[in-house]
Amino acid sequence: GEVGPGDAVLLKRGGLWRETLRPVSGRPGLPVRYSSYGSGRKPVIQRSMDFSRLDDWTQIGKDLWVTDGRRPIARDVGIVIFDHGRRWGVKTWRRDGWQIPNSDYWRRHVQLKEDLDYRYEPEEKRVVVRLRANPAALFRSVELALTEHGVDQDRAHDVVYDGLWVRYCGAHGFAGSSTARIVIRNCDISWIGGGLQMWRRQKDGRLWYPVRYGNGIEFWCDCRDNLVENNRVWEIYDAALTNQGRESDQQNIVWRSNLVWHAEYSFEHWNEGRTKDVSFMHNMCVDAGEGWGHGQRATPNGAHLMYYHNSADASGVVVASNCFVNATEWTMRAGTDWRRGLRQDGNVIWNEKTVPVCRWLDGPSLRFLDWDGYQALGFDGHGEWRMPAACLRIKKEFQAIERQEDR
Repeated sequence: GEVGPGDAVLLKRGGLWRETLRPVSGRPGLPVRYSSYGSGRKPVIQRSMDFSRLDDWTQIGKDLWVTDGRRPIARDVGIVIFDHGRRWGVKTWRRDGWQIPNSDYWRRHVQLKEDLDYRYEPEEKRVVVRLRANPAALFRSVELALTEHGVDQDRAHDVVYDGLWVRYCGAHGFAGSSTARIVIRNCDISWIGGGLQMWRRQKDGRLWYPVRYGNGIEFWCDCRDNLVENNRVWEIYDAALTNQGRESDQQNIVWRSNLVWHAEYSFEHWNEGRTKDVSFMHNMCVDAGEGWGHGQRATPNGAHLMYYHNSADASGVVVASNCFVNATEWTMRAGTDWRRGLRQDGNVIWNEKTVPVCRWLDGPSLRFLDWDGYQALGFDGHGEWRMPAACLRIKKEFQAIERQEDR
């Protein structure tokens, strides 16, 4: 029968669904709940195609392998995941009429030069990978993450997700604009993003460069009364957790007690409309910029906190009592002065001494700050500069999760 307010949709633990979940909305006090039953691994929602058989690949040149044309790939591929994350592909690009930018990065990323380099060819609807042998002979599992969302909750309201695993999506894990009274708890979100969002063009209309994207959980544009708690989020191309938008009204968004590992950004917030009462508290965020996508980015930007291109009327934004440990570029980046609407206090922060705590403002006001300079701005007056012992436990926990993926 039809699903309605107050109903529960239960997925069997150990099961796998290769499709996007599009929830049914409930009503205030009677949400629709998506959860699990049985025992074993959390039920998995993933937007990838399995190319793990020898006859899934054909050799087309020395060390070049192409996906079987009998299975066309209709969408861009954001990640090629080998053996559930033990290795991954490095994306390269080709497009007619594109004058390749003169930079070392783009020269490296337009040719299939090294093992594990790949490209998606939209006209042929196929993927080409450079490897010394058939990919299915070298790896037990080969997954091609399509540029699709795992959960597309556009305009959804009064929905609870509890105990799901969303992975292998070339777009976002959870996506959707104009959401209200959404709860996401006890979920795992992993190996997300890398798909083609758009081609930027120069002022004269010529192609400039491709832009990739993909967040773990994103609330886009208008959103209110949403809660995200007790989730584990790792290997994310862009932001693990984010609310953002243009000319949006965003109110009462709570991010708490989540565990984030290997995302380019742990938490990103920008909004060109009104932002009121957003809290990010009691989260553990480790190794920003250490994920699969970092080395493939045209502008690596590993940071736990990202506040930028923002002109919003912001108030009641609180980032407190979190741990932010190890980032490749800086713990925090702010492109504009957020202090009027932001309270950031009581956080535990640690980086290698060569990594700034904060990149503050842009243009002629740009400064790179150490712990003392960061505190002098009024941030984390009650915070600490140390490495929490819990980080070692977290590393072991994530290694155990990755081993679970192999089963």
